[in-house]
Amino acid sequence: MPKPSLSIVVPVYNTEKYLKRCMDSITNQTLKDIEIIIVDDGSKANCAVLCDEISKTDSRIKVVHKENGGLGFARNSGIEAATGEYIGFVDSDDYIERTMYETLYNAAKKNNADLCLSGICFVGGNMFSESGTDTRKVYFEKETVFKKEDMKKLLLGVVGALPTEPDDSRYGVSVCKNIFKTSVIREKGIRFLSEREILSEDTLFMVDYIKSAESALGVPGAYYCYCRNEDSLSKAYKKDRFEKSIVFLDELEKRIADTVKKDEYEIYLDRLIQGFGRILCSQEIMHARDEKTKFSHLKKRLKEICTEDKIQNALKLYPWYRLPVKQAAFAFTVKYKLFLLQKLMVILRDR
Repeated sequence: MPKPSLSIVVPVYNTEKYLKRCMDSITNQTLKDIEIIIVDDGSKANCAVLCDEISKTDSRIKVVHKENGGLGFARNSGIEAATGEYIGFVDSDDYIERTMYETLYNAAKKNNADLCLSGICFVGGNMFSESGTDTRKVYFEKETVFKKEDMKKLLLGVVGALPTEPDDSRYGVSVCKNIFKTSVIREKGIRFLSEREILSEDTLFMVDYIKSAESALGVPGAYYCYCRNEDSLSKAYKKDRFEKSIVFLDELEKRIADTVKKDEYEIYLDRLIQGFGRILCSQEIMHARDEKTKFSHLKKRLKEICTEDKIQNALKLYPWYRLPVKQAAFAFTVKYKLFLLQKLMVILRDR
């Protein structure tokens, strides 16, 4: 039996509220030659049953039930079950535009690309935008080919960006807006780490994959719809997020350093590190606001973040003043430990 053009891996954990919307967006894709792998990551009974019921509505859907292990390991189970030429990933509380996979697959095939990247739409806004507003991020204005000699540029652009660029990552770190050649994943043994152990498992997967790929293609448009749900995994406050961030940054630098010289990657990595500082401080401030935490306790948490060696070292020689205005202003508060000003900036921004 011929293998499908694309396998779509959908990890599910108690997301029955959003699952039908997600699956409808996948089954209605204009690319029909697909297999859809729902990975039930130990959901409660009603959600697990819903996965099985949905699979009966379309012969292209199969369900893998497993013990709960987290998003990264659920995706790995989907990779093991996949038979398609390419693999895509969709989180079950998000959805995709109807032409997404036809666009990416046809472009990848035309250019014989191991990886095809596109843009993303933040439905309801992202962490730093007003709730209820959509933010559409297009990373490529035209088809952009990366051959073997260009893959270092792609790697650095996923890890970070130059100071004058608008975002902390030039090409975005989410795996969900891309498709990957299955043979590369299998031959190189590329897998996701657990988000319970390390942050930003998407970034590490992307770095590992780009280091193994021969070519890539960026396409215009933003087809993946990332939804701002209050219970989304990446938006939930985690007390140990700061500690996990440091572990992640150490691991990321190890992966980059064996491919790129430090004087080439340092400015990109520093952009990412100062971005982490901004996000970590913002999450602490928003959590303190929601929990009505005393400022003395918040100040202690902010001090831990702002005095951390990696964050301070990243800002020591970094031209933070060349960042976009709001990012530069926040970097200034991190560098000089202006905790009350940080709080005011975040509270005013979030209104």
